[in-house]
Amino acid sequence: MSAQPIEPYGPTDQLRSSAEIRRALPPPMRSQFDEALADATLTERAHVLALWSGIAIEAADPSGDDQVRRFQDGTLEAHPLEWYQQQEGRSR
Repeated sequence: MSAQPIEPYGPTDQLRSSAEIRRALPPPMRSQFDEALADATLTERAHVLALWSGIAIEAADPSGDDQVRRFQDGTLEAHPLEWYQQQEGRSR
């Protein structure tokens, strides 16, 4: 019997270490990341890592930019949370 959890704790798409984040960034962005991390105080480091983790995830999947453009153009199909819950049969 193992004491290890079956699934990792927390979001699986979140990059956790500075090395993981740096590897995930496109090469032109890595120097900016290095500079932001070097300039961060110890108390700011967690915030910087969280911010750049999101940047790396977005850079790897630029479909978010397309969604923003479609929202601005008025062509994005979006619904309130309740609509999605109703579609899944979880309405309150």
